[in-house]
Amino acid sequence: MIDRAPEPAIRVRGLTVTIAGEARVRGLDLDLGRGRAVAVIGPSGAGKSTLARALVGLEPGLVGSLRHRGRELVGAPRSAWAPLRRDVQLCWQDPLRALDPRRSALASINEARRLAGHRPWTRDTDALVHLAAELDVEVAALGRRPAALSGGQRQRVALARALACQPALLIADEITSALDRPLVADVIDRLAARVRDGLGLLLITHDLALLGPWIDEAVVLDGGTVVERGPPAQLLSAPRSDLCRRLRDALPRLQ
Repeated sequence: MIDRAPEPAIRVRGLTVTIAGEARVRGLDLDLGRGRAVAVIGPSGAGKSTLARALVGLEPGLVGSLRHRGRELVGAPRSAWAPLRRDVQLCWQDPLRALDPRRSALASINEARRLAGHRPWTRDTDALVHLAAELDVEVAALGRRPAALSGGQRQRVALARALACQPALLIADEITSALDRPLVADVIDRLAARVRDGLGLLLITHDLALLGPWIDEAVVLDGGTVVERGPPAQLLSAPRSDLCRRLRDALPRLQ
């Protein structure tokens, strides 16, 4: 009898995403699952955010295969995406896309929890207090609307909103762009710890400095096409593509 590894929570094969007649992502293969961290890297316009939206069913122009727990979703009715949306949370680069401007931060968190089938939290709920401390968010700030928060606070609240739903997989789209550098390192360390505890992660970034040994695979996109992929150490030490070399050479270096 042949032992077979379980199929990843999300398996993508030959995926092409077309918007207004233009292919923004072409022929992509990707495996995402619990306890696995994948980074998608590339400059602005590479197709990274388009891919993130496609993986949660927000882009209709899909060709190829996108399977969630063995079920094909390309060409399936919208209702077929519901189990995936309970498993996966997308944390946007722009937190205002996730946070309702008319509601407090806590109300936005609880809206996401209800949609994911969880009970709402109050400010003194232990899980909320722990999550706020983990992400360096003052619990008092959760009573404010997004306009009353700083850009960094909004980004951390948006991440808290996604993690509060207890997802099997988190898609994090440039989530450190509004954070100060010391806090970036802290957030990345905490995400790495969650991956070790079983969270699946797709980290979308243009910053190779965020890659570490806890990332299982890095995929470099350019113009919607994969130009290089492999372990982060390989990409940083011996990049094969011109784009990856430019991204590596742009990293700050100590004298």
